[in-house]
Parts: sequence; structure tokens; C-alpha cells
Amino acid sequence: MRVVKKEEAENTILAKAGRTSKISAMTSTLQVGEMLEIKTTDWKGKKPPYNIINRLAKKTGRKFIKGRLPDGSGWGVKRVA
Repeated sequence: MRVVKKEEAENTILAKAGRTSKISAMTSTLQVGEMLEIKTTDWKGKKPPYNIINRLAKKTGRKFIKGRLPDGSGWGVKRVA
């Protein structure tokens, strides 16, 4: 265990219980115009993370553009509204 300083704690995103994962927690904090890159090394699922993003968009009413990164190293999620 370690103690986290105040500055680092403010920038830390916590995943809550239930259907919240690290990906959905980080996607829910995106501002309009920001993009999240999800590397294949970070994603352990068999299918792409599109289901999580679609569920978050439906739940919150936000709009996202999602797709594979051009180099094939993962996926990108961009918040548009």
C-alpha cells in the first residue's frame, strides 16, 4: 500500500462497483473534443470495447465516435457531444 498525494489523487479516476470498468470510467470523464486511446494490451476482452461505449452513450446521452486506430494497435473513442 502507499499514500497518494493530493495532486495525484485529484487526477485519479476511480472505477465504481457494478458495470463500471476502467475504460468506462475514463470514457465518462472525456470532455467534448477529447479522445481516449485504448491499446490492445490494456483490453483483455475477446470483442472490442464498443459495447461499453454504446451503453455509456445510451445511459448518459453523450455522443461518441469510435473505431480502430490507423496503426491497428487498439481503438479510439472521441466525444463529440
